[in-house]
Amino acid sequence: MPRTSQEQSQERHAFLLDLFRTQPDLSRQDALESFKDRFGATINLRTFNELREQAKKDLSSSPSTPAPKEPEVEVQDERPEVTVEDAGALLKSAATPELLNGSAPAKKPKAKGPGSRNVFVDAPQEHLQFLERIVQQLQEAGASNVRIDHGTDRWMVLVVDSK
Repeated sequence: MPRTSQEQSQERHAFLLDLFRTQPDLSRQDALESFKDRFGATINLRTFNELREQAKKDLSSSPSTPAPKEPEVEVQDERPEVTVEDAGALLKSAATPELLNGSAPAKKPKAKGPGSRNVFVDAPQEHLQFLERIVQQLQEAGASNVRIDHGTDRWMVLVVDSK
């Protein structure tokens, strides 16, 4: 049995969360069948139940308006998880650190020495296009240490080189 990559796991988890949010009264069997039809595989029942509970909590926290799916941002080293807002602040601070005026974001990762950081961004296409425009503006402003390594219409990898 081949090992599931992290990207595949994220896609599968996102599919189940979306399924549970759009159809909260869906039976367990129907959800498992839908998952198997989509991916041709089964899922660990513990993970399945955790995702269902997470979706229930999300629905109960905002019952009046369904919240738009927030993009997932993942850093490929031992730093804490980065949100979209923190990723924007990280890109800003990498390009122009004097703009922060000494006030760092709450989850700003600590510098670990020379090298580059890869930031994996899994988001809807319009968010990725927006992020691409931001990176282009940063590069036009003189930030040569931020670039888009590669991506698709569903995800992209940003590289931030240390100065």
